[in-house]
Amino acid sequence: MSTESLADRSFESDRLVFFTDGVMAVAITILVLDLKIPEGLDPTALRAAFSGLWHSFLCYALSFVVIGALWVAHHTQFAHIRRANPLLLWLNLLFLMTVALIPFVTSLMSDYDGPLPTVLYAVVLTMSCLSLAATWWYAGWKRGLMAEGVSQQMRRAGVLTPLLVATVFSASIAVAYLVSASAAQWSWLLAAASGPLADRISRR
Repeated sequence: MSTESLADRSFESDRLVFFTDGVMAVAITILVLDLKIPEGLDPTALRAAFSGLWHSFLCYALSFVVIGALWVAHHTQFAHIRRANPLLLWLNLLFLMTVALIPFVTSLMSDYDGPLPTVLYAVVLTMSCLSLAATWWYAGWKRGLMAEGVSQQMRRAGVLTPLLVATVFSASIAVAYLVSASAAQWSWLLAAASGPLADRISRR
């Protein structure tokens, strides 16, 4: 009888990647369903309806970029994570659970004012980034999952980058309540500096 534990069983990560790609493709596609125009409008009313759609379109564009960035990050991780075990599968499912919530919180932010929709969006993105960080850390810690030759600098940067992005989104929660929802949303631009900053820190 094999004494191999459940955590020690591993297999190729291809199916995990294919499944993740499918879920993220669905999530990024259904974002557009929130862009709705009433039926039967005359040309004048149609122009007015389009002019009132700008906020919804901005929310759509934001979340399209966000899901795209998460997909790129996941793709980059699994270019180096060659095998998966049951715990890594569950970490990936946690990540996908947060991705699947992005269309919902995007719709809330599009339809409602006030800090709460922005806070919920920030919470979801914080959890997405934390799950990415946990996935990369675990794959590097558990022997046999990550490809040989991944440098220590890359291992550190791979954890630090999503943690810095999570810090930006979590800090925006306080900004939303103490300043404004708009200020919190603008603060998300700081996440763009996370990659270069993580690379610089991890080289030390």
